[in-house]
Amino acid sequence: MCDATNLVLRGEGYTTQDEAAREGERWRDVISRAFARVHLAADFGDRQPGGALTKAGEAWLAKRAGHPVLGQLPGVTVFEDQPGLRFAAPSIALCKRPSEERNRVVLTQAAQLYDPLDGPERLAFDLYSGSFFQPSADSRLLMLTMAIETLLDLQPRSDAAKAHVTAMIQATEANADLTPAEQESLRGSLKWLRDESIGQAGRRLARSLEPRTYLGKAPAAFFTRCYEMRSALTHGYVPRPNHHDVDLLAASLELFVGDLLAGRLLTEIPD
Repeated sequence: MCDATNLVLRGEGYTTQDEAAREGERWRDVISRAFARVHLAADFGDRQPGGALTKAGEAWLAKRAGHPVLGQLPGVTVFEDQPGLRFAAPSIALCKRPSEERNRVVLTQAAQLYDPLDGPERLAFDLYSGSFFQPSADSRLLMLTMAIETLLDLQPRSDAAKAHVTAMIQATEANADLTPAEQESLRGSLKWLRDESIGQAGRRLARSLEPRTYLGKAPAAFFTRCYEMRSALTHGYVPRPNHHDVDLLAASLELFVGDLLAGRLLTEIPD
């Protein structure tokens, strides 16, 4: 196990596909519990990018290889065993690079403008850059939303809203039925309500990108959709969000965050 990058646990002798699938899921849970106990990690491939071989692709490979071929699917796979059966998985690595001419124009203009990044923007750029090296769409989307959060400047709510929050804090402090620990916890949570929410601040920041659109949505609406997806991923929604939906959002969110960090270059240099 120390030297292997891919491990396969194979069971056989099941009479139905449902029986095999149930047993496969059981062993997946067994492995997960055992690895957690000895502090190991495993990627079962459910959220990895890439596609699967079509039936035509399997037939073409089988003819060339001289033995049956099945496309390797992520997670638990149920299949009918055949003599000489092999699995094949497509491997795709894509890289997008701007042209040398465009790089020169953008760098020259950036040097002339010199629009320095402040502290939060530098942190946001580090998170933005780090997202490019994440293997899954889930982790890319989470890092990109973290980058946006570092750029937010939460503004105070209206005087009426702040007065209402103050009244709730005072009522909490005067409630003798609450323990000191409960009072302190509630007081700390209520204090956050004096400022606008992350969603409100995010939509306000997103509007600075108008009239651009992302996935056909106005910037504020796009940010809301991404933040809803972030919540679904981090708060353990079941079933998990569709991988294709996350991948699509993460790809557009990458452009969105890049546009936020481009500063004045976004308007000075056309797409």
